[in-house]
Amino acid sequence: MNWDTIKPYLDIFRTDQVMQQLQDWNVGDLSTNPWFLGGFAAIILFTYFIGWRAIAGFISGIGGFALVVSLAIGKGTGVDGIAAGGLWIIVGGGAVVVFLFIYLLFIKSE
Repeated sequence: MNWDTIKPYLDIFRTDQVMQQLQDWNVGDLSTNPWFLGGFAAIILFTYFIGWRAIAGFISGIGGFALVVSLAIGKGTGVDGIAAGGLWIIVGGGAVVVFLFIYLLFIKSE
């Protein structure tokens, strides 16, 4: 195995291709999709009240990350997205999601 055979697989993860794929998947519309929001809320509440606190924390982390990425992509990518507040959504929303994930997974589950 040499670099020439590995390079095409790594080109998939270039930033411009990742952002294009996220826009093709309409990830920016997830923050306004009631089925997505309601589905994640229902799954989190169901697992939390059943007693699966660790799974509820894990699912809320994944759902929160998807929501933060959706809101940031909805603001736009590149310099336009930074000027519209996309950077603050990623930083602030990411901090809230990480705090909630750590709280539910490690602190609340004791």
